[in-house]
Amino acid sequence: MRRMCFDTASSYFHDFRDGFLTTPDDARAYFRNQTFEFHAATVFDSSTRRYRDFIDYRKLFDFLITADELVTFNGLICDLIVLEERMGGKEMVQQLWQKPHYDIAGVNNYQSLPDTISIRLPKKASSFSAVEFDRLEKIRGRFTDFQSEHLANTYRDAKFTYMLFREYERRGWLHPPKMT
Repeated sequence: MRRMCFDTASSYFHDFRDGFLTTPDDARAYFRNQTFEFHAATVFDSSTRRYRDFIDYRKLFDFLITADELVTFNGLICDLIVLEERMGGKEMVQQLWQKPHYDIAGVNNYQSLPDTISIRLPKKASSFSAVEFDRLEKIRGRFTDFQSEHLANTYRDAKFTYMLFREYERRGWLHPPKMT
């Protein structure tokens, strides 16, 4: 089983004062006729237990296609929508939409990732910022400062999302993965 947990950084921004987005179709409608810049992404591959950084969305897409299952925090209304827009539409990323997908943001009523960590993994919450800083120090110089900052952020979010996923799995809180 090749499970991949990923997070993207982009110029995608949803103003929550406009209401919640709970489905991919909500996100598509909200962002119709807008474009997003893709900045970076990090993927944790459970089969190798390694993290990979991406600054090219096409390479990210090609890598994610090899997954058996996907895990994200809010990926159904954010990360996959960003890939969809950059790749040229839903049809271009249909293979990703067909994969079993655990989007664990909904398990905790769509709270933010830091809030969910503080509630569900309180012993890990204090390391949230340190993980990002440590990652930034390790990759600085390999990428531009802009890319390094986004990669450190996506690394942190992928790492903590997978921790939440494992905790939810252990507790039996996960529903069957979504197939959209």
